[in-house]
Amino acid sequence: MKLGCKSKQKSVVEFWPGNSAEIDIDLLARRALPVKGVGCDRPLRFLEIYTNTSSTSCSRNNGMPWQRVRNTFLPRIGGRPVVLHPKITQPPFSWRSASPDQLAVSFTYNTNALHRILSRLAKDGLIANHEAPKYLDEACLLLGNIYRSGDYFLIRNINNNLNMHLISKVVELIVGRGRYNAELQELETTQRALDEALASADAHRHLPTLEKMALAIGSGVAFAESKMRNGQLDSVGRNEVELCSHRYYSKSLAIDHRTKLLAMIESAGLSKGSFTLAVIVDDTTETIADLLWLQDIVEIYPFCSINLLVNTAQISINYSAHLLLKTFNAPCFKGLRLRLNQQVKITPVHCPLISFQTNYLPIKARRAIQKVDAVYIKGANYFETCQLQEKETFHAFVVFGPISRLYTGLHDYDAVFAHLPAGVTGYAHAREPHDIQTLADVLRKSPL
Repeated sequence: MKLGCKSKQKSVVEFWPGNSAEIDIDLLARRALPVKGVGCDRPLRFLEIYTNTSSTSCSRNNGMPWQRVRNTFLPRIGGRPVVLHPKITQPPFSWRSASPDQLAVSFTYNTNALHRILSRLAKDGLIANHEAPKYLDEACLLLGNIYRSGDYFLIRNINNNLNMHLISKVVELIVGRGRYNAELQELETTQRALDEALASADAHRHLPTLEKMALAIGSGVAFAESKMRNGQLDSVGRNEVELCSHRYYSKSLAIDHRTKLLAMIESAGLSKGSFTLAVIVDDTTETIADLLWLQDIVEIYPFCSINLLVNTAQISINYSAHLLLKTFNAPCFKGLRLRLNQQVKITPVHCPLISFQTNYLPIKARRAIQKVDAVYIKGANYFETCQLQEKETFHAFVVFGPISRLYTGLHDYDAVFAHLPAGVTGYAHAREPHDIQTLADVLRKSPL
């Protein structure tokens, strides 16, 4: 690796042979991508180690043997490691087709993601506080070594979704699976957040359906889990979460197709007497808010049913099958509980990735999606990785961060509840940012 200083602010960074760029280091530090609202005070640490600056003794090599990377670090879908190849697309983009600026920002995400995980382990007493910086450097070294595997084959052919899995597997190896399990992440934290979300849900269950939908979107950037202290929200944290969750209350969204979904359900009821919606959920606290309005539609429309696709792996703070029993036993979800196995179906799906990805969808998920009239997909990550062109699809999320802005054509904190008709995808990637067809572009051109 080579690092050549052009000025006090800019350095030449080589991501792999033949792909280098001049990066404004100060600007990059300011643009560092936080993870679930958490950032490291040294967001460029992974970049420093990867490029072998004077702050590390890491020597250049050809990376970890490919067979070990394949067997140890790549995710397994349906019992087999995922396949990487230059001809396999990795939404929203493979790193080989990313701009240097996109890669540099992803490198700051690496630092912040590792920092967030290690800080949580220290807070839970699973590692000592003074060990966290050492583990961070070890994880950066190991991740860089994985990137170089197969003569840089891996770094060129992954996306941000697969990269997040690599980060989790690296931490698992560094601290030991007894302290961090990449497929059972942050379960205690998530369960405590679930308790807080269920308490709030009881107070929100009498809101109008459209406002519950807005609440679910706002909950996606409330980051309740990061505001918890000693396993619960204090009055200040609870107030911050409530204010953020209600930011779209009684307001039109930047893209607002909520009434289209309700009209689609009503139309199907009149024309054929049935409507089935597959549901793919995101973080735990926002999922509870989503379930409130989903409960409304099965109560209002007896001909309507939902199929909730729930991950059996606990990834980050996402909703998982581990949380189902407590959720459906809560008094506020009596309507869902009474309709289980009738209007409400749960399909357990195993996916080790932080968001479902179209080309790596588990077989159970594919089969469930094939049978429904429409799909509801929650979360900005899922918008980027899970575009289901063959189905009527509704994506709901809040725009946040450079990738989200780039592929939606919107601004940070713009709220989206977007209908994509069958045959239409939400964006089209291009190497040059100005050539990307954004969600805003797609909807302007759509005849519907």
